[in-house]
Amino acid sequence: MTYISIIPTHHAHDMDSMPQPINPRYYTDPSGTFWQCNAKAIGSGSEGADSSLQEQYNKDLTLQEAETIALSILKQVMEEKVTPNNVDIAKVAPTYHLYTPSEVEAVISRL
Repeated sequence: MTYISIIPTHHAHDMDSMPQPINPRYYTDPSGTFWQCNAKAIGSGSEGADSSLQEQYNKDLTLQEAETIALSILKQVMEEKVTPNNVDIAKVAPTYHLYTPSEVEAVISRL
């Protein structure tokens, strides 16, 4: 299983506000070494996924662009077809939201 996390550098609290900076995130490997990252893949297929993330990530990504990039990379590294039954998408800012199957399907349809 591969997990992909993409963190846009800004998000809007609501449609009328200016984007607010997001705190940095850190990745820790099994040895305890950690580093700051805004996009990271872990699990099987993570080496190829990480390479693709580094090529496609930029600090001005929108949430929609981040969703599309993450699923397109998952599609490349997964052995199965990407469907709402085997992929979960969640956003964590400004509050946690696990996408419904129809929301996942909407992202898949953009691929």
